[in-house]
Amino acid sequence: MKVSVFPLVNVCLFPGTTKPLNIFEPRYLQMVRDSVATGQPVALGFIENIENVKPHKVGEKLSYVREVAGFGNPTIVQERLNGTLLVFMHATGKVRLGELTSSDTPYLVVEAEEIPEDDELDSKSIQYVKVLNQILARWIQNHIPDPEQRKFFLDSLTGPREIVGAFASYLIRDYDLQQMILEMSDINDKVQVLYRLVESNEIIT
Repeated sequence: MKVSVFPLVNVCLFPGTTKPLNIFEPRYLQMVRDSVATGQPVALGFIENIENVKPHKVGEKLSYVREVAGFGNPTIVQERLNGTLLVFMHATGKVRLGELTSSDTPYLVVEAEEIPEDDELDSKSIQYVKVLNQILARWIQNHIPDPEQRKFFLDSLTGPREIVGAFASYLIRDYDLQQMILEMSDINDKVQVLYRLVESNEIIT
């Protein structure tokens, strides 16, 4: 498959989650509009520093972007008078980013391989996910004052995949650790890591 790449500093997009994005750069405004028109997915690529971004030739891999990224299709929520966009990115999965395929667009398009995930919980993880869900729901109540946004967030937590993704996105302080969790393919491994962080008080509350 081919995906457009939106490189962002310290940002992970977890499958099953939705991330709001303010788009203002002309090349990414075009990327969003092209994705909406053609259905080509967008992957959010984790980069450590915007200064690391450099040109690449067709056939090369993006050396400054982490290889595994969440991907999905953007929904334009608001078109502002100044031309900028508010976009919701709902992640449908994750991919391994490959080589740059074309230089015909101002944004990056690469070959990508979708990475399957095992979302079946074992008995221990079922109990841990209940704890994670309670902590996440409490965080939402304390940190999202707008009732409609709070309801939208709570309603999006439809299963373990969504709970784990949202928990890692919003309650983990360490961005490299977020990326490490994203790269895990077994939900039980993700749950174990998150629960250990809860026990050691290494989460945002």
